[in-house]
Amino acid sequence: MLALGQKKEEMLEQLIDVTENIYNDRLTSILLLNPQTNTLHCACAPSLPEFYNKALEGVPIGPTTGSCGAAAYHKQKVITENINDHHNWASFKPLTLRANLASCWSVPILSSKNKVLGTFATYSREPARPTPFELEILEMAASVCAVTLEKYEIEEELMQSATYDFLTNAYNRRAFCQKTQQELDDYNKHDGFIALFYIDINDFKVINDQYGHAIGDLVLIETAKRLNQLSQKNDIVGRMGGDEFVLLSTFNNEEEFSQLYQLLLNGIGNERFIENVVCSASIGYTLVKRCEADEHDIQSLLSHADSEMYKVKQKFKHKLTC
Repeated sequence: MLALGQKKEEMLEQLIDVTENIYNDRLTSILLLNPQTNTLHCACAPSLPEFYNKALEGVPIGPTTGSCGAAAYHKQKVITENINDHHNWASFKPLTLRANLASCWSVPILSSKNKVLGTFATYSREPARPTPFELEILEMAASVCAVTLEKYEIEEELMQSATYDFLTNAYNRRAFCQKTQQELDDYNKHDGFIALFYIDINDFKVINDQYGHAIGDLVLIETAKRLNQLSQKNDIVGRMGGDEFVLLSTFNNEEEFSQLYQLLLNGIGNERFIENVVCSASIGYTLVKRCEADEHDIQSLLSHADSEMYKVKQKFKHKLTC
């Protein structure tokens, strides 16, 4: 069932389809837990009414919250044979009557580390008690769901580590070059300009030696954060490694470029304080016309911007003002 390249949503729909075919006349849902808010969110419930799914979206887990909220809270299955007679469902009764739901059996979806990922539940139109076989199917489906979710979680983590710098969450060098090259290949269809900024934190080794690597890491994190704050919506921010960052940005005209360049100088280039540490950066750039973008590759743009940055560093180190 865990096909390579298949989307998570498709896998969950497939699992529900198989389960409902086995049960016959039961309606199945998969809710996922948000661990930050301890709330449940619908991942897949194609047979349940849309108004029902919307009404329960973001419901908090708790010892008396329906069947799914209680199952997630207690980390054990909760079988409600008759929803309309159960105190856990009292506040949801108008909703379940409208949806014509009478029973709900819910099993927590538990990770290999016994962490609650969500719930796997099945409803019926009539009050019903599960047979041992039906319970076995429900628990097996929840286990398969857990394996599926963990598979995609691992894939997402691998993709994250392959794409983003773990410290600053900026694109890493490989991903930045790959993404920006793709953008360059498309930019020739538009008017305007492209700028590649190369940013190097001044005296970063001194900061590390004098204040420690924890402060050095904070300087890197804050620099990346500031870059994201100053950049435009579709700009691409990357970390080349060490104390070097890059920013690819597009502009309609040279005036827009000058405005962003000045923002970068004021916000990152000039002296600023991070945890009582005085920081500044040297900024070089390459500016090309969009219509000529496909004549350049990202490596040549990086090389030119890097060279310009080192000229700035040599001339204005510690006192960059323009």
